Amino acid sequence: MPSADFELWHALYTLEVRYWYDVDFNDGRNAHLFYLTDCAFAVGENEFRGQDRSREFYAWRQARGTATVRSIRSTRHLVSNLLVEASGPQEAKATGVISFYEAPGRAPVMESKPPILMADLESHCVLQDDQTWRFKSHVLRPVFMGDDVPLSLAFDLSRSA
Repeated sequence: MPSADFELWHALYTLEVRYWYDVDFNDGRNAHLFYLTDCAFAVGENEFRGQDRSREFYAWRQARGTATVRSIRSTRHLVSNLLVEASGPQEAKATGVISFYEAPGRAPVMESKPPILMADLESHCVLQDDQTWRFKSHVLRPVFMGDDVPLSLAFDLSRSA
């Protein structure tokens, strides 16, 4: 793999895993900062347009989770099979798979469950002037779902922005 290809792969892999780390360990409080102002974040049919809408979703997710004992739930989002390709001088596309695990209790959770969602992942990313990559679009297309519906699919899009 040429050096430039590896550097691009590493940059977009780092963007993805830092994003999901914030979601898992910080309730997504900074997730909106990983997006461009006019971004699109979609999970299945639910699409959140703009950085403010993304922030609203994660605030709703955190509040709903707290009301349902979120403080004692464990979540993990795992990124795998990530493929990256440049699509312009300061743009690139990443595709892969995301697996989402969630269970009640603090880690280590003593009961093993399959992921509640496995989805194809497609991210269109833009390199900013400060050399920071941001999501222009971040799309998860569900492939397999468990009995529990992820909050990203339960969010009511008719809510006012």
